Formats: sequence, structure tokens, C-alpha cells
Amino acid sequence: MKMLTFQIRARPLNRLNLKQGRRDGSPVGERAFTLIELLVVVTTVALLALTLLPALAASRVNSKAYQCLENERRLTTAWRMYAIDYQDIVPAAFTLQNNFLRRPNWCTGLMDWNPGNPSNWDPRQDIMKSPIWRYVGGDASIFRCPADESKVLVSGTLQPRVRSYSMNSAFGVGGFLNGTYDPSQHVWKLYAKISDVVYPQNTFLFDDEHPGSINAGEFSTACTGAQPSDPPSAAKIIDVPASWHDDGAAFSFADGRAEIHKWVGSAIKPPLTDPSPRLNYPADDSYLDAQWLATNTTVKR
Repeated sequence: MKMLTFQIRARPLNRLNLKQGRRDGSPVGERAFTLIELLVVVTTVALLALTLLPALAASRVNSKAYQCLENERRLTTAWRMYAIDYQDIVPAAFTLQNNFLRRPNWCTGLMDWNPGNPSNWDPRQDIMKSPIWRYVGGDASIFRCPADESKVLVSGTLQPRVRSYSMNSAFGVGGFLNGTYDPSQHVWKLYAKISDVVYPQNTFLFDDEHPGSINAGEFSTACTGAQPSDPPSAAKIIDVPASWHDDGAAFSFADGRAEIHKWVGSAIKPPLTDPSPRLNYPADDSYLDAQWLATNTTVKR
């Protein structure tokens, strides 16, 4: 059988084509930027930078909001896992000293600005003793919003405070639900079990709290006076939520979801650098915000 052999010859490169010059006689390969072209490039790069910088800054803010939501989702999941292990009973937002609720606080300790108070800066004091600690994978960072910049000066070193989140007071004694402090009120429903919650999708569990407002583990809301049928002048703000996220705060809900809620009025947004904002005050131009909080806290008995 004859073997057929094929030969392929490469055509020589046309050197004249490679060296082809422009009409003015200068070689193509030696062309340089003109001053005008260089200025156009520099201007274009500068405009791109001006366009991208706000987007990059916004993405950094959004990443903190996303992480905050993820923190609250994880805390909520831990809270629900606790309930699975304890016949649907959930930890309390806050109990009185005699603990007549017979449930542990989700987080003990009182936060303030005292460097001698380890509840502010040492997670071993309260965070790691939380009844939901075993369900969060030993991660103390999820108890703090990444946008929370509050710190205390401890032995000459600034230490970040350990907690940014509080729990809906309806899961505790609900002392201010009726508008004034009354831990024995019977107007608004309290929740000791997940199955007790009437509208899980509209009952917040954890929220960002203003660093100057946060103290115990509960977030107090006045539901009386803040219903859509009430006059705006009757609405009150008891504890102050945070506004880290583009004038809003992160909330998780009893059904497991989480969202950023943005505030409408100014009275609910004191400066986040204020170490002691007023508490328990008329909502004024934030009455719609107070109504939103009340609507998403609990329902009447």
C-alpha cells in the first residue's frame, strides 16, 4: 500500500507589510501619544474614578448591612433551635429579679459606658453565658452589628462593645407595652413559646439598638397610643433603635426572616454618637415609625 505524503510550505512573511509606514514616512511601531490624547486618557480615568468611588463606598455600607442581617438571622435560628430542645419554650427578652417567667434571659448584664463593667467589652461576662450560645457556633461577633462603632476605654485601650442587638420586650415582661411602665399589664399579648406568636411574619425578634439606648437585653416599645387609629400626638418612643444602615435598622422576625427598615421621621434618629439620648419621649414627627414598631411588636390579648 502506497503512503501518500503531503508537504505544506509556509509562505514567507511579507516584510514590506510589517514595515509599512504611514504617509508621513514615520514607522507604525514608533507612534507615540500626542499631548491631547494623553489628556483625554487622564480625564477619562479621572471620570471613571469619580463614578466608581461612590459605588464602592455604597457597596462597603451595603456589605455591613448584609452582615448585620446575617448576624440577626443566625441569632434567630439559634433562638428557634433552643425552642426545639425545650418544648417550644423560648428564652426571655428580660425577666424581673424573681424571674416569675421561669425562663432564662437570652442575654444578661446591663450595658453602659463604664469601663469597669465587663458586660460592655468582655464576651465571657454575658455573651458566652447566653442560653443560645451553644447554637451560634461559639461566634461572639454575631452579637454585634459591624457598623456599630461604640467603644469603651479599658486600661488605656479602646475596646469595642460586645452587643448591638436587643430582643422584643413582648418576649419578656413587656413593661412599657401599655405606654407607661407596668410589668403586670394585661392589654398586650406576651410570648413564651414560638407557637404563642400570632403573626410571626409581623413580630420582630431582634433589632439594632442605639448604642446610647441599649442596656438590658430587651427593646421596649409602647403599643398603646401608637396604633394607626390613635392620634399622632399619642405615639411614644421608649427605647431608641439604631440607624446605622442608611437611616435604618436591621430587624429579624419570629418567622426567621430579616430586613432593614428605614425610619421616616427625625425624632427616632438621634445622633449615633450621643452616649445618652433621651428615652420614653413623644414620637413627634416619627409617629409613623412608632406605629411601625408597635404593629410589629405584638397584638392585643
